[in-house]
Amino acid sequence: MSTATAREVPRAFPAPSRSPGWRRRESELLNRVTELHQDVAEAIGTRLRVPPVDRDRPGRSAEIVSALVWVCIERLRENAQGAPARTRRLAQLVVALQRVSLELYEHELSLRTRRLADCSAGLARLRSLPSSADLVDQVCEELVRRCGFGRVVLSRVEQGNWKPWTAHFSDAREFEGWFTNWVDQGIPLQDDTLEAVLLRERRPGIVYDTATAQVHRPIIVEDGHSASYVAAPVMPGGHVVGFLHADYSPGDRRVDDVDRDVLWAFAEGFGQIYERTVLLERLRAQRDHVRETLASAERMMDELCDSGIDLAQQPDPGSVVARSAVSALAPSNDALAELTAREREVLELMVVGATNGAIAEQLVITEGTVKSHVKHILRKLGAVNRSQAIARYLGIAQPDEA
Repeated sequence: MSTATAREVPRAFPAPSRSPGWRRRESELLNRVTELHQDVAEAIGTRLRVPPVDRDRPGRSAEIVSALVWVCIERLRENAQGAPARTRRLAQLVVALQRVSLELYEHELSLRTRRLADCSAGLARLRSLPSSADLVDQVCEELVRRCGFGRVVLSRVEQGNWKPWTAHFSDAREFEGWFTNWVDQGIPLQDDTLEAVLLRERRPGIVYDTATAQVHRPIIVEDGHSASYVAAPVMPGGHVVGFLHADYSPGDRRVDDVDRDVLWAFAEGFGQIYERTVLLERLRAQRDHVRETLASAERMMDELCDSGIDLAQQPDPGSVVARSAVSALAPSNDALAELTAREREVLELMVVGATNGAIAEQLVITEGTVKSHVKHILRKLGAVNRSQAIARYLGIAQPDEA
């Protein structure tokens, strides 16, 4: 069976990590398994049915070692009363095979932990991005860079189809060479493909061999030339909205169940981060809309109040009115009489050098309202700028009026 989901995959050797020395350690272990395979063949004196190590599929190494152990044990049973030297040799091989099996397990466990830590570091970086657009732009690159894949594709799920959306390839020329033609192209979610299983069962899956598995061949095999791949659903809010696909192309390495687990952990984290980011974007948009609405309402209220004051009867010139030190210096004239009470307050603060922000804070209004008042003040005083308005308010003629 070439296609499997999370509950039905065999034990596998771990996938590449960015940790220095990882490839050297894997090569050492594979070389030892190869040597032991040859030693067992020589010890039993017949052709082994156990396949040799495939360096493109290192995940099978543990299975090969287990099979070699059973071959040695069976020969020991058959040779119970045989030559002591052969018995001793077979026993030594069993011990050596058990030792390398333990080292394979320890290496797998260590590397799995390291890769999941790299996955967490990649998600932490995505969590710091400010927008959902940035998340979509960088999620595939982060998976390639942090988790060691050669290619990663993010797709959307819409109306019974999955549509490739964006991707990151370690070979950028390959991206431009064929993937751009598939962007937003609908691919049917047929019942017997892995993608249909992901949508239906909401768990990750793996295709060990695309040559024998039921896959959408035009994109995966004919254009993508993928020999094996893993995929996981993206589920913000618990609903499948997309897929992440990953493989090791352009290398020959096949994916394994650790790749599936790493991609699944990343897909789950990405779905949560994306949901959170979209929610924050909507909240910010609503906040900005409320702020603009309140500012607009405040401007309208100020204009209505100022219009009401303009229409009100002017006070008796002989009445006693409290005035600031600055307003007391200003001479009475027709231009100033046209200003509303709020505009005079703004002008008096302009005279003492207050900025728009300071005026807004002093009068508990927005800067936009202050700018509107300043514009009305300049028009009513016939001034072209703030300094000219201040000069006319203080009764000081500008040079061009002298």
